[in-house]
Amino acid sequence: MEFSSLTFLYFFLPAALILFNLTPQKLKNTALAFISAAFVFFFDRNLFFLFVGDISLLYLLSEAFIRFKEKGKAGKAVFLLSIILNCAIIFAFSLSNPFSGKFVPFGAMVISFTAIGYFVDIYKGEAKPIRNFSEFFVFMGFFGKLFRGPLIRASEVSALPCSEKFSLTETGNGLYLFIKGLAKYVVLALPLAELNEKLSAANEAEPSVFGAWLGMIVFSMMIFFDLSGFCDMAMGLGRCFGIELPKNFYFPFQSPLVTDFLDRFNMTVTGFFRHYVYDVLRNDKNSKPQFIVNTLLICMLCGLWFGIEMNFIIWGIYIAFFIIIEEFFLGKFLLQIPRIFARIYTFAVTMFSMTVFSAKSVLGIISSFKAMFGIGTEIVTDEISFIVSQNMLILIPGAVFFISAFSMFMHSLEKKHPALFGFSAVTETVILLSLITANLL
Repeated sequence: MEFSSLTFLYFFLPAALILFNLTPQKLKNTALAFISAAFVFFFDRNLFFLFVGDISLLYLLSEAFIRFKEKGKAGKAVFLLSIILNCAIIFAFSLSNPFSGKFVPFGAMVISFTAIGYFVDIYKGEAKPIRNFSEFFVFMGFFGKLFRGPLIRASEVSALPCSEKFSLTETGNGLYLFIKGLAKYVVLALPLAELNEKLSAANEAEPSVFGAWLGMIVFSMMIFFDLSGFCDMAMGLGRCFGIELPKNFYFPFQSPLVTDFLDRFNMTVTGFFRHYVYDVLRNDKNSKPQFIVNTLLICMLCGLWFGIEMNFIIWGIYIAFFIIIEEFFLGKFLLQIPRIFARIYTFAVTMFSMTVFSAKSVLGIISSFKAMFGIGTEIVTDEISFIVSQNMLILIPGAVFFISAFSMFMHSLEKKHPALFGFSAVTETVILLSLITANLL
């Protein structure tokens, strides 16, 4: 059972909301921990005991650290054991990731990164330890964030459900955001993934300039709707259960600078590496060489989040190169010129980065760039033209929702005409729910 299943949408989620809202306030964490465990059980029974066992072990390590914290070496030993254990899990499962099509245990990466942040924060005294097991279970394993995040930190976000009683408005807002995220994934990301496979096969058989550029744009849209869709679903589910999760994507391909792109793309992951790596390495002198090294490291780590593959490392280096150029040379100029031109520059740079991101080898990257610049390739092929003509119903809405125009319109409507926005939101939800159901049947 996944979010993109009729079973979850029409049976599990309503039952979970009813159970949660009927549960007394003191037991809401227990209810939500049970709901999260039940979701994993129905998702994959073989992973259920691994999921519960992992979080239980982390809780025991947390309690052991609290007990031995004041005893010097013993406390440090528990802390190091916790960090090493979770780093080992991350390394092992980074070798297998959803983008390479390999198996990765559900939620393992998100839980391990969350655990590392948690232990570092309580070790440094930046956050209070979570002593209640149910609250700890919810903080680590809330089912809404297990697919793609976002990452949360104990020092920034409380895992305690804040709904003292049933709130139709807050639940409605959460469901509205969840449906929007689910529509991004089901109605846009999944069809775009199928289209991307067709384009990849056509470009591999007979490369063309138009096919290479279209393939790059389609892949970028697919990644955006997939990742941001799951994070919208997580935020929506969080609101339904009284948890405020952070935003993880904010139209990154419309950024005025590549530096800004990194701040908008997988925001909580970038923030994680900046806080726990960049800020630790940075000193008061903040020299240029140090900035270059630190930027390269952070960008490569952001790439390795998607898996230990050469193309992800090259993607990180590529992004870091433009951030460094902007810091020392180009940034001031881009901020002075009309914003539209700065956005065109960033759009082009980040689109090229997706070619690197999607490549299966270094030779694949070179071949894609050669095709994009027309080196030894045709402008367009009959196969590509046919694929485009057969997929206009996904390409047009994909392009429309890829930019922020519709989102800004709805945001403006909410501020100026809240009643009309409410009606529009309900109408939008009904339409999206119908489209989702039709796609899943």
